[in-house]
Amino acid sequence: MRARQLWFGAVLILAGILILMSNLGYLRWDFWGSLWQIWPVLLISLGVTLLFARSRWVFLGPLILIAAILYAAFYPVGLPYVPHLPFQGHLWQRSASFARPWDSSISGAELQVELGAGTIDILGSSEDLISGKMFYQHGGAPIWNFQQRSNRAVVKVSSSRYRGFMMGNSGYRGSILLGQMVPWDLQVEMGAGKLRGDFRNIPLQRLELKLGAGNVDLTLSNRGIRGEVLVEGGASSLKLHVPRGVGVRVHITNPVGTNNLRELGLQRAGDYWMSEDYATSPSAYDITVSVGVGKVEMDYVLPYPEI
Repeated sequence: MRARQLWFGAVLILAGILILMSNLGYLRWDFWGSLWQIWPVLLISLGVTLLFARSRWVFLGPLILIAAILYAAFYPVGLPYVPHLPFQGHLWQRSASFARPWDSSISGAELQVELGAGTIDILGSSEDLISGKMFYQHGGAPIWNFQQRSNRAVVKVSSSRYRGFMMGNSGYRGSILLGQMVPWDLQVEMGAGKLRGDFRNIPLQRLELKLGAGNVDLTLSNRGIRGEVLVEGGASSLKLHVPRGVGVRVHITNPVGTNNLRELGLQRAGDYWMSEDYATSPSAYDITVSVGVGKVEMDYVLPYPEI
């Protein structure tokens, strides 16, 4: 076998494995934006392959490349920041913050999130109406927009249109804090990544989530609202944490995924899985899950204590 055939074959196999693992949710998507830091390994790997082309050590070239990419893929927090690398301004040290105080004229709010990729946490706050902080590697900062329509606040955060030289935007990492003083409607669209939302102390009326590929981890609200949650995804896994005393009715349209709803004690009623307290609980959610390939897991958690 020629050395170049061996090298290109190893690259294709590795790329296919990594993309498959990303689609199935076993690998974070934001590592793709970090691979530019190790692009010189491609030259080293190809050089070693050609150097040992006529010896039994020809496998060392592909092995170096595989080891470097696997390190980048599975390093727990992404590749570490090295302060004197070229293009250092494009690493994770950049951040953008936003905050908007609440005033008594606002009685309802809507959050719209449109990000290409990233890892986002949405939590509750007792201070501002909304605040957030996003870290990004390269490309422009996320765009925050605030409008007040009568007594309703509409906040939108979206990806920047800026693209760096020979690279796009690799995604964002950050958190958004929502005020507890008004009910919220959320619309979240992400191409790939991970969303974690803990809404136990947030009056969540409606959550509409569209995720191309990745993982979703949601804790529902127990603030006396009968609301709605819709989750759509191409290849995603969903974890639902339900506070005790919150009723649920779940409709899953995924024909090939798995779930643990029967084991958790939910009863089948036509196309729905229902908890015993769905009709009587002051806090309850209609949940519709539509994912191509994935897994739905649900468990019960304790609500936040009332203060």
